[in-house]
Amino acid sequence: MSYDLNQLGWKAFQDLACAVAAEVLKRPVQTFLGSNDGGRDGAFLGTWNGEGGDTAKSTLQCKFVSKPGANLTLAALQDEVPKAAKLAEQGLAEDYVILTNAGVSGEADVQICQAFEAAGVKTCRVLGGSWIVQQLTENTKLRMLVPRVYGIGDLSHIITGHGYKQAKAILDSMGADLSCFVPTDAYRQALKALHEYGFVILLGDPASGKSTIAAILALGALDDGCLGALKINAPDQISLWHPGEKQFLWVDDAFGPNQFDSARMSRWNAELGALRAAVEGGARIIFTSRNYIWEAARPHLKTSAFPPLRESQVVVNVHALTEDERAQMLYNHVRRAQPQQVRKRLKPLLPGVAASKAFIPETARRLGDPLFTAKLAFTEERFTRLVEHPVEFLTEVLEQLDDASRAAVALVFLNSQTGVPSPIALSPALEMVTRLMGVQPADVARALQYLNASLTRLDAQEDGNRWVFRHPTVTDAFAGIVAASPELVELYVHGAKLDRLIREAECGPPKAETDRLRIPALLYSSLVARLKTYRLDEGLKSFLGARCEKAFLVMVLEVRPDILEWAAEASANGLSISGKLLLAALASWGLLPEDSRLRLVKDLAQHSITWLDAKPLSDKVWRQIFTEAEFTDYAERFRKEWLADPSSVFDELGRFSSDDEVGMYTDFKENLQIAQRYFEIDDDDEAFAELYAQLTSHIEELEAGASSTDSLSWSPPPSSGSDKGSATADNIFVDVDD
Repeated sequence: MSYDLNQLGWKAFQDLACAVAAEVLKRPVQTFLGSNDGGRDGAFLGTWNGEGGDTAKSTLQCKFVSKPGANLTLAALQDEVPKAAKLAEQGLAEDYVILTNAGVSGEADVQICQAFEAAGVKTCRVLGGSWIVQQLTENTKLRMLVPRVYGIGDLSHIITGHGYKQAKAILDSMGADLSCFVPTDAYRQALKALHEYGFVILLGDPASGKSTIAAILALGALDDGCLGALKINAPDQISLWHPGEKQFLWVDDAFGPNQFDSARMSRWNAELGALRAAVEGGARIIFTSRNYIWEAARPHLKTSAFPPLRESQVVVNVHALTEDERAQMLYNHVRRAQPQQVRKRLKPLLPGVAASKAFIPETARRLGDPLFTAKLAFTEERFTRLVEHPVEFLTEVLEQLDDASRAAVALVFLNSQTGVPSPIALSPALEMVTRLMGVQPADVARALQYLNASLTRLDAQEDGNRWVFRHPTVTDAFAGIVAASPELVELYVHGAKLDRLIREAECGPPKAETDRLRIPALLYSSLVARLKTYRLDEGLKSFLGARCEKAFLVMVLEVRPDILEWAAEASANGLSISGKLLLAALASWGLLPEDSRLRLVKDLAQHSITWLDAKPLSDKVWRQIFTEAEFTDYAERFRKEWLADPSSVFDELGRFSSDDEVGMYTDFKENLQIAQRYFEIDDDDEAFAELYAQLTSHIEELEAGASSTDSLSWSPPPSSGSDKGSATADNIFVDVDD
């Protein structure tokens, strides 16, 4: 078995070496920062052979050599000898253990040990790359703790039989992600939870790395003896688990890919017993879900039937990455694929990128991809924009592609939910792309291969390979490009994310005062088909109510009876502005059932008159719900109730109560002023002037009587300096251009 340890870089090798030492020693190993480590990369209590108890103190020193096939010599360690002498004087070098990725000859071993022992260390040991490879080969747990080794070794030597085929498929789908993976706290928590509960649910934002962690856990499980790794797409596929067999089951987007799927959640409730039996039978199961979808699903899940849903949750938060983790991700991607001359130009700019809190793993992928950096200006200002505005940068890259490559991106864009089956075949989507982009199908196929592992990747799935985007922001960036072109709006309607489309577009005659993208009537049926299963949230209500004409609304209502069901139960009191807009639009176009409209009119008028709420009088949105006669009747009743005798109004208000009386009376005063303006009552009217004086005086009395206490406010002390990044993060890039 062989691992190419030269791919790691000094910091990753140091982490690996210390992890190997901790596993071999079966005791904690302390690691130190890359700068000012005093000649120690790591330390442990006792000695390598177990003598000395817990009183002896020993040192680990890691020596990474970037040149493939190099051997370690004493000359390469001359700077460490005086440091070792000081450590010996301080009682910190009972054992002095040198770990290296290089080869170590017998002669060099003798020379090195003699030199360090002459300097004062009691026992010097030199452990070379072959020794480290041996530990990795023999120890499954160690490989799982340092999963990046799966990407620098031959899987056929680790995982055999059918498990190897599955592991190879997982590895192929991950591409370079595995060889560049940096174990984070979320990964370590997930690994621990999986061993403790046999189940873990990974929660996080889109593109936070949940699926990458799940794939690596699947590889580790196969390595650890699981007979197979199955990627389940639906709850009823839990039956694929074979009782008595140790299997790994992976469910991506368990409760819906983009929004909460109540039907799928209900099916999971029916299968929780089988899920529990699988875990108790030795299976290991991992779910992934976006945070907002999990929050919607959690109240409906019968977690009592499967307690790990409550107990085994790990949140993958890209903003919780440490600066060293960000730097290591950057190092791994840049060193893997960029030519040396580009790495030299990138080197001075990388620490600043790693220091940015806006950094996401996709930032590292792009800076490690020659396609993305080919026309990138290597300046600090440009790199700051790249990190803080990734969609803008990606848009520039897409605009610079040739026609065939843009067509390939467009094809995946149109199939962003399912992916494009490979090899590509004739389909309505391919016909649309070739027609609009002016290219041939063969050109698209070749471009997809050219873009593989850059903008796209070939994902291995149960029903065959599929082309998908490497990162969701490609969808957003391409949507912006096609939205800006009237001739490509067809692509936008078919491929843009619906939450973006309903936020940006309109379906109606163009308006001079807006620059929104207009969807032509020819494409209404295509958009309605996509909206058929979209959640009825505030965004959709606002879109339908404010930016859609009658013809489009008629088509939507034909496939969305739930909209009129919602309208039949909607309460006028406290309704959001989006809901008001939709109800008003339906009423104005004559699409709101009469019983629903009459109920709203009644509720609005009754609430307004009962609670002295004059806002509906001047609300142009609510006005569309009423007929002329109904509104005249409502306004007259309001005037008779509250404005006919201003001298009695203050006493009438005494029957209301509130925990916030100051706010209540202030609202009453404002509503009376709204009503006075609506009915065009003279501002100099003495009766109203006296009423306002009473209200003002009462409000002042309430404010004076309210108890108030002075609160102490605390603010953090000013920063002593700017955050320029840790010395360790800076040092990680020392050999990135070797």
